[in-house]
Amino acid sequence: MIKVLVAEDEFPLLRGISKMIEKLDPEFKVVMMAKTGKEALDYLEKNSVDIVFTDINMPVIDGLQVLKYINQNKPYIIRVVISGYQEFSYAQQAVRYEAKRYLIKPVDRQELYLLMQELKEQVLLQKGTEKDTFLKQLLFGKKQFLHGEKEFCQNKEKIDFDVIYPVYFIAKSYCNGDIEEDIFDNGFWNKLGIKEYIEENLACIKKIYMYGGKYSNEMIFLIETSEKVDIRALLKKMMCAKEIKIPLAVAAGAAQEDILNINEAISRLRKMICMKWTYGKQEVVDQSEKQSSFCMSKATEETLQYMIKNGKFKGFQTVLEEIQKQMEEEKITQYDLELTLNKIILFIQAYRTVFSNDEVQNTIGDINDMVMRSHELKDIFEEFSVWCHDFMFPDTEENTEALVRRLDSYIQEHYTERITTKMLAQEFGLVPSYLSKLFREYKGVTPNHYIQDIRIEKSKEILEKCPSIMTKDVAFMVGYVDSSYFSKVFKKSTNMYPSEYRMMKSS
Repeated sequence: MIKVLVAEDEFPLLRGISKMIEKLDPEFKVVMMAKTGKEALDYLEKNSVDIVFTDINMPVIDGLQVLKYINQNKPYIIRVVISGYQEFSYAQQAVRYEAKRYLIKPVDRQELYLLMQELKEQVLLQKGTEKDTFLKQLLFGKKQFLHGEKEFCQNKEKIDFDVIYPVYFIAKSYCNGDIEEDIFDNGFWNKLGIKEYIEENLACIKKIYMYGGKYSNEMIFLIETSEKVDIRALLKKMMCAKEIKIPLAVAAGAAQEDILNINEAISRLRKMICMKWTYGKQEVVDQSEKQSSFCMSKATEETLQYMIKNGKFKGFQTVLEEIQKQMEEEKITQYDLELTLNKIILFIQAYRTVFSNDEVQNTIGDINDMVMRSHELKDIFEEFSVWCHDFMFPDTEENTEALVRRLDSYIQEHYTERITTKMLAQEFGLVPSYLSKLFREYKGVTPNHYIQDIRIEKSKEILEKCPSIMTKDVAFMVGYVDSSYFSKVFKKSTNMYPSEYRMMKSS
């Protein structure tokens, strides 16, 4: 709906112009018919409209004063002058206050229609840009914007949302740390065709706003509709219809009564996926569904501790296999899977005094890395078993420093290629989690972070020495296939985009 205010002191003309506007295009709604300039200003001080049609010659407060007020206080409102006065001076002043058009009474129906179509396009474009900016402020802006700051509240006043449904997608696994950077580039979500499916199957769709989530395997959808619908039912239908090769979870919130609460709603959806997503499954996560509560029995825990304490690794493996089978039967959530694996590591820690505090903290991220690398419990437990063996029986004779030097040399030679921790592990005959642990001990960062740092430093060198090279070519030269993703990583690392860095260095 495009909101219109018409100001005209002759009531028959006021009513006639208002009716004409609404008949010419039903998307235009005259929300205020002001018989004086004062009535117009009183309304505008408390309400927001998209377009103002105003006469010039009105008692007490004339149309020029109305235009001046809009220009100074609500410049986003489009202004159109309708007047019987043809003096050039009026037109000049109207233009000074950025009136969009100067129409002469009696208004020609066809001329008004053509003008309305032009203004309609402008309003819709303006609204789309404003809504997008506003939503980004809500989702990613500073906290003070959410607590009544004047400018932000003024923006909220002028932006008219229909029904907004928050939707959160996470692909493969819920992440709490690093993601191998080239698994989920910007094209990943476009290839899934989620946006197109929703647009094709939702008749009342107005617009879909898409924003990246906390990590690159996450995506936020804000779906604007003209009426309330069953979004969850549509998403369930979509998940059944689409062939998606990796696990995908989605959680949808209720229609938002207050758009200012959208950030909290999105946070709740992400947490819901974290707590309730069945590991390795395509799933529409629902708050009302019962959450799994996998828990090792006391007998299982005591058996594990006995095997660890006495160095009986085969017995330890047998217990792990039994835990894996139980998890498969109970359809465990990712949350409970990671909780259980971390608990087993704590058992190992209890009987290995050389286990440092830093190692204990890092195991949480390492276990999440294992989960991210695969969506099969069998693969997870195979890697976890080898990893536990390395903790229980550390090989003190191995020259780990020499191994890390070889790893470093390999990365330096191949950083322009697709490299993941899993690939490095295969190259050097190690399990990924153990390789990551060794590398972090000597370098202070994970292999993934180390590769990213090398690429960013190389790209900065190219941007400085060869300023004419396009950003997409720089991205490709340092190992990024997706230039947009490269720009995001560069911004996160340097706090500026490649183009900004280039300008700073060339100035």
